[in-house]
Amino acid sequence: MPSETIVYPLLQLIILELAYDQQHKLAASNPKAISKFETAQRRQLAPHASAVSRFPTRRRGTMEEDRRRSAAFVMSGFKSSPTEATESTPRALLAPPSTNRHADWRRLPDAAVARVLDRLTVLDLFRLGYLFSPRWLHIWRLLPLYLHDRQFTTPPIPAGNVAQAITNVLELHVGNGVQFVPKQGGGGHGGNEVAAPDGGGGGGGHGGADDSSSDEESGLCDDVIAHDAAMLNGGFEIGRVFCFRVETTRWSLEQLNRWCAALHRGRARVIVVANLHLPGYPRFPQALLDCTSLLELHLFFFTVEAYRIDRLLVLGLYSCAWGLGMIDRAIHRESEIRELAIDGVEGSTFRLADTRLQTLRMYENQVGTVAVDNATRLRKLHMHHTWPSRISINGAPRLRKIVSLDLFTTVLEIQGIVIKAGMVEQPPEIRSVRYLGLRVNYTTMVDMLPRQIEQILRSFPRVKSLKILRCDDVTQAEGLLQWNDAHYDGNNFFDGLECFNYHLRWIYLTGFRGGKCEVALMKAMLDKASVLTQLRMEYSTGSLPQLTLNQLNLSLRNFKLHTPNGAVRGDLVSFVAADASGSCCTQMR
Repeated sequence: MPSETIVYPLLQLIILELAYDQQHKLAASNPKAISKFETAQRRQLAPHASAVSRFPTRRRGTMEEDRRRSAAFVMSGFKSSPTEATESTPRALLAPPSTNRHADWRRLPDAAVARVLDRLTVLDLFRLGYLFSPRWLHIWRLLPLYLHDRQFTTPPIPAGNVAQAITNVLELHVGNGVQFVPKQGGGGHGGNEVAAPDGGGGGGGHGGADDSSSDEESGLCDDVIAHDAAMLNGGFEIGRVFCFRVETTRWSLEQLNRWCAALHRGRARVIVVANLHLPGYPRFPQALLDCTSLLELHLFFFTVEAYRIDRLLVLGLYSCAWGLGMIDRAIHRESEIRELAIDGVEGSTFRLADTRLQTLRMYENQVGTVAVDNATRLRKLHMHHTWPSRISINGAPRLRKIVSLDLFTTVLEIQGIVIKAGMVEQPPEIRSVRYLGLRVNYTTMVDMLPRQIEQILRSFPRVKSLKILRCDDVTQAEGLLQWNDAHYDGNNFFDGLECFNYHLRWIYLTGFRGGKCEVALMKAMLDKASVLTQLRMEYSTGSLPQLTLNQLNLSLRNFKLHTPNGAVRGDLVSFVAADASGSCCTQMR
């Protein structure tokens, strides 16, 4: 007769399996129950976690497909790494190996060899393996490693071999750890072994995500390179890993541990790892999180507990389970974190006070109020699929970008005053903001939408780029545009706005569906935007028929003849209609 120690766990397992099956059937029959079911799963997997993230998708698929879509959405905002520069280049035609294994080209100077190796992908390097001498391998290890799993797709190798190939390349480059070769070492041989892979001498800067150029990407890679160059003072480091990105590869826990050990020895700066295939949320190795050289970390679908996480400069936790107090440590005034990207925050208020944080990105969070109080260094506030009931801003003198403010579900409060259409008193201003993104519902807001946008823009008088995202579909009552559609009645919107008169250069209508309300709003803005240079309409691929595009073109032609705006009449404003992928772009004339 089996003992109780065996029977009871078996009974528990059977009961849990039956309960899981019943909950799964309930969720499948009731779409509203799906998110609750997933939340319960997450909490069971990580009961210690303080937050549970949700990435709702329109189309339900396998776990890996859902995770891949969620991760791809976030990664689309990452700055491209140097490893991607040669991905699209044609495959080189190589001459057959020379019979003379030590031909003259082997005597190329080190600087010339380094320039050649720096411009080749990892796979190209190994295709040229027969050319390598020990000196060439040494020169390759002198270059900081930028390893990205996309490198293994051109030319492709079997998907099941990618993880092992990454391991081989990483361990070959790192060797026993980082070595420093001082400037007077000259020839690039020898060097003093660093006492420990976690030793001093690094730090300052991070890679991956700053939107200073395109204002959509995330990092400060260039700052880190400059800082490291200054620290080396003309010397070299052998075996340094600068950037490690594994985004789509299937891997095992053993391989993950080997990567982390090599990254620790290689004193890695930037790490991006996504878990798309392992069920649950495996614990990310703590030893790497404690590495003092690590400056930027992005993790997808892991359990993370780190008590020194606030030493990083960039931290991104996406659909992760984390320990109690981690977010509080990340936004504490003593934290070193400059950029924070999180999802899964729950609660009545998310408060950001006087910290060193410069960029906050929130994905799929459920909070009642986002409060920014005396955040003197905050420059960018991004809310992706996060629509709090209230955003309160009291003291953000350097804030330059806000995306995406939902005009229907979110109340904007500045210095204790709610900004709304029809208010009589002069609204408080935030003159530092240059980029503003709005999320609108044309069906629900109808004729009040232009007034609400106008009132919001009075609080941001120096906006130079305005993005308006449509989140609803064109209804039958609204209808698709016709070339002879009229303006809004009265058409006295946007009068006297400082940004329209002096600053607004670009207007982006994203999620464009060709509805009458969209075109009416567009015409109202074009009438008053006297310094505008471009209006761009972006639509989903295949969502806008050619007939509608033709009607739009005719409508703009007709509008140019009647608008009081001299910039539009004089063809100083360009009109562009493009699909979201960029594969189809039409210049409206």
